[in-house]
Amino acid sequence: MRKLIVAYAGDFADYPMGGVLEYTKNFSRYAPVELYCVGITTDPTMPLRQWTTVKIKDVERPFLPLLYVNDEKQRRSKIPLNFKFLNALRRQKADFLRMGAAVYIQRAEHGLAFMNEDIPLFFNTHGQSAFFERWTTHPLFRWRVFRAWFTRMEARIIHRAQGVFTISPADYEYYTSKFPQHAQKIHYTPLGIEIDEYTPPPKREGGAPRILFVGRLDASKGLDLLIAGFAQFRRRYPDATLTLVGGSHDFNPVEAEVRNAIAQNGVFESVVMTGLLPRTAIIPYYHQADVFVMTSLWEGLPTALLEAMACGVPAVVTNVGGMPAVVKEDENGYVLRERDPKQLAELIERAYLNRERLGLEARRTAEQYSIRAHAEQVCRLMGLTPLPQPIAQELVC
Repeated sequence: MRKLIVAYAGDFADYPMGGVLEYTKNFSRYAPVELYCVGITTDPTMPLRQWTTVKIKDVERPFLPLLYVNDEKQRRSKIPLNFKFLNALRRQKADFLRMGAAVYIQRAEHGLAFMNEDIPLFFNTHGQSAFFERWTTHPLFRWRVFRAWFTRMEARIIHRAQGVFTISPADYEYYTSKFPQHAQKIHYTPLGIEIDEYTPPPKREGGAPRILFVGRLDASKGLDLLIAGFAQFRRRYPDATLTLVGGSHDFNPVEAEVRNAIAQNGVFESVVMTGLLPRTAIIPYYHQADVFVMTSLWEGLPTALLEAMACGVPAVVTNVGGMPAVVKEDENGYVLRERDPKQLAELIERAYLNRERLGLEARRTAEQYSIRAHAEQVCRLMGLTPLPQPIAQELVC
């Protein structure tokens, strides 16, 4: 079987930034199989539940939009988009079964549509149960009963799946320790980016320090620490600026909290919030930045971190998830060991003063994370493509 359906509640044709969506689109571009994209549309004129095609850079793939989503309405909705998408998958699953394809899901709940069906199912965790248990701000996940249900549901999906893929060493350790009985089908497949498209600029402009964050405006990102640390840094560099690139596709009160933190720290005139942007619009921000900062409370392996490093930007990150496996002390950035604004400001300053040296190594580090290699490895582990010849010969021997 060489057919694969990639299912995710995102618009494969034209949807703003988002790490998981960027992953699924890049995976869909490079996977060496007959691949079908199933998602949503933000275009009210697009027919629903009818196959069309989507062009992902230079590759065309069949695309099936199951839902129309208005971003403004969805942000006010108390029902998470992923659960609306689950119901749409259930309505469409008979067609998927007739296709004779495997299904690759990016959210555990989407696997519920296929629990009782004879269809190969693969799951990319993106570290989600740790995220939902600890850091989500959606009202549903504040209910203990709902969190308990989600944990049990994810366990059922992992039991049902033929393969489970994690994107960072921390995720792999988390899931293999949580589900030791399924350790043989849980794989660590390092996340990748398009390293030929995220490249350093020919020359960075001089001037005042420019600090950058790219990601969801979510409680898990710990932006209160970033803003407080930037305020401390700005005492030594009064002309410094902080740009927050990102937003949220779902109901999320964090944006108001971030604005309050900016006001409380007295840095309103020095912080720019761009909101959600298309991926192509983010690259200029990487090119302009001197230091990339991510003060997350929890992470898998952020795409934005790899993208920034690929653009030659040194990083300052917290000691969580897969980030310490990528950011090496005084080589390509610094790791903050304590959630202390003063220490964060000191590391930002060190990264800024050493940005040229650290930036060169940041680029070399990012070159090790190729999305093409990742997609090929995942498809081999799914059994959709043959093993490389030397490995196949070793297995025979």
